[in-house]
Amino acid sequence: MNHAFTPDHEDSLKEFLNISMGKAANKLANLLNLHVTLTVPNISIASHEELNNILKQNQEYYYTQQSFFGQMQGEVLTLLSRKGGKELAKNMWRLEGDDTLSDNLLADCLLEVSNILSGASIQGLCNQIELKARVQPPVILEPDDFTLPKDKWQHTIILQVSFLIESFEFETKTVICFADSGFSQVIEKLDAWI
Repeated sequence: MNHAFTPDHEDSLKEFLNISMGKAANKLANLLNLHVTLTVPNISIASHEELNNILKQNQEYYYTQQSFFGQMQGEVLTLLSRKGGKELAKNMWRLEGDDTLSDNLLADCLLEVSNILSGASIQGLCNQIELKARVQPPVILEPDDFTLPKDKWQHTIILQVSFLIESFEFETKTVICFADSGFSQVIEKLDAWI
């Protein structure tokens, strides 16, 4: 069976992930007790070279990593912009004025937000296309210490969304790296929707 990713697949996936990210924005709004809006997700398929370039943006982003398994298998890398990331953490922990944001509080915030975003992208997609997958808890990823497993991840989808949170903005990129069999399952399910 041909598992090419067509423009119709992209449109369907964008619609499913837009719904999922809307739910993530609502969860963030509840967590932060602030109004959150988001841009329409931008989706693209990435080559190994493009993925390597994403992993070199560590001056601009914080990174987390989560594994998922089941009918879909792979990894989710979540990039959270450094611009706005500290404001997000200060707001989450209700720090004011001269209150200091520790590295631990920042990391906890990044992990919490990452879990919301990757959970929304993977679990939301799975629920809508009727696949089962479990997502492991996120961990902080240091891109300089990370080796890209080219033989393991056959297809990579980049989901880019900007979140606007009342007084500040931060950008996220959710990079979904599918094992070949997992991507085939997604394509088959999307074919049923097209």
